[in-house]
Amino acid sequence: MTDSLISTHELRVIERPEKPTGWTVYEYRGATLRSSGVHNMLQMPGHPLDKISVGHVRHLQRVVDEWLEHQRLPPPYVWPARDR
Repeated sequence: MTDSLISTHELRVIERPEKPTGWTVYEYRGATLRSSGVHNMLQMPGHPLDKISVGHVRHLQRVVDEWLEHQRLPPPYVWPARDR
């Protein structure tokens, strides 16, 4: 299967770590998801969770979907942040 036939709704590995302590980098619907196996980070300019370490890679897929389709975060995430 060529890259042009890959669905944009599939999680794709675009970089594997050379060392066990490195990050695996995924692409999903234009967002970059980085995973160290323990820590996971979303990189998506304009997203409220951009460059913040949250959730599992599979959870981040849901966060990206909800943001792209509805401009909101799925529960339990809250945006805009509540006043404390």
